[in-house]
Amino acid sequence: MSVFDVAKAICSVVGAVSALWGGMEVASGAAALDGISRPSGEHQVVKNYVFLHGQWFDGNGFHPATWYSVQGRLTRTAPASVVETVDLAGAFVVPPFGEAHNHNVEGEWNVQAVSDRYLKDGVFYVKNPNDVRDFAVTLRNRVNRPHTIDAVFAHAGMTGPGGHPIALYEDILRVHRYEPVIGHREMGWFQNRAYVVVDREQELGEKWTLITSGNPDFLKVYLVHSEDFAARQRDGRLNGRTGLNPALLPRIVAKAHAAGLPVTVHVESASDFRVAVQAGVDEIAHVPGWLVESESDAERARLTEEDVRLAAEKGVVVVTTTVAGEAMPGAASAHAHGHKPDHVKPEADSVSHEGGLDLRALARDVQRANIILLHRHGVKLAIGSDHADTSLAEVMNLKVLLPFDNLTFLKLWCEATPMAIFPGRKIARFEEGYEASFLALDGNPLEDFTKVQAIRLRVKQGFSLPSPVQGEKETGPPLTH
Repeated sequence: MSVFDVAKAICSVVGAVSALWGGMEVASGAAALDGISRPSGEHQVVKNYVFLHGQWFDGNGFHPATWYSVQGRLTRTAPASVVETVDLAGAFVVPPFGEAHNHNVEGEWNVQAVSDRYLKDGVFYVKNPNDVRDFAVTLRNRVNRPHTIDAVFAHAGMTGPGGHPIALYEDILRVHRYEPVIGHREMGWFQNRAYVVVDREQELGEKWTLITSGNPDFLKVYLVHSEDFAARQRDGRLNGRTGLNPALLPRIVAKAHAAGLPVTVHVESASDFRVAVQAGVDEIAHVPGWLVESESDAERARLTEEDVRLAAEKGVVVVTTTVAGEAMPGAASAHAHGHKPDHVKPEADSVSHEGGLDLRALARDVQRANIILLHRHGVKLAIGSDHADTSLAEVMNLKVLLPFDNLTFLKLWCEATPMAIFPGRKIARFEEGYEASFLALDGNPLEDFTKVQAIRLRVKQGFSLPSPVQGEKETGPPLTH
């Protein structure tokens, strides 16, 4: 599909999905998998249920259990009021999955289609670490509802003069993603909406009200090869290949934390990772190695034992994003910074070489080594794809990339990732008083991980979600930032 057909395609999908949600009726008196009340409005009354004959995940394996849902919360105690019975018929029950890094929940024009896609894959929790503030603030009444995904937003990220993602928004996304939907926008329109340029500490204070406007859930900062920050700022040929002055990061973290806002940092090199951890950030948005354009990039992306030990000590969350560099054959640069307008899927046998080097293989080698090191030291990992349709693509890529067992992958996706997105909520486990949200699978994912796609039933906060309509997929160039 041409990017100029985006608006038409999105309208088609949104119309179809809206018709689905609008036509739902509340089930009553049912005693089967499709017998749970489905939300049809803001004031829908949550019924009480008992779930029988399910194999429930306890963090280590699956065991028979009986759970009640009372006002959307799990309990083992039968309520005094009437309950309806749902027979899970031996299904394997897991907490819903998460997506810790993606930019696709972005505006009124695509939110329903994107929500539909995530719910289909069992992903209930999504984190957008950079968005266009004007668009995202209108979505508060379109997400975080019983029948939608739950999402958090960072709004406009902070970068330095000429830094990433300025060129991405102004040169590419403005024309190819947004104008077909929202109409013409002048160059520079995205400044202070999708990114904020901060060059000095005084400027940070002057722009703080702007940076925190729109009630962001957390803040985003861009580091791009901070070890070469001064040289990259002087080199005009590297426009877009730089980021924030790393000396400002500790001050940003201190101001954000004083305001109760966590900080997520985009990194590319091990030096960026090191600077972010030492500054006290809460989350690192990429595992270094996701963007490799040369052999030097690969070496600069390799984490050390000390880097990882300190990250574990400080409790930093690191988001995987291994598929962020898989959008183009070979190196990821054409995707993330070369700004190709269309999302091109790589061919399985496509490679890119620099002096005979297979850069994709080199990138994957660095990613593998870094993630194994992070996991071995107990660093908190979360699964995020950055630009894929959902985090399903990321977890399946990790399955190929890493030597971890199915239990590790399942726990990362259904426990660690949701808790990284919503650390204060009672989700991602089956315990007394936790949200009655789960997926009932048609097989055991510890034996066959592909069973994570065999979703028989989706329940969110005590409501059953219907299988989403399979419509024409919303498209557009990838948002890698």
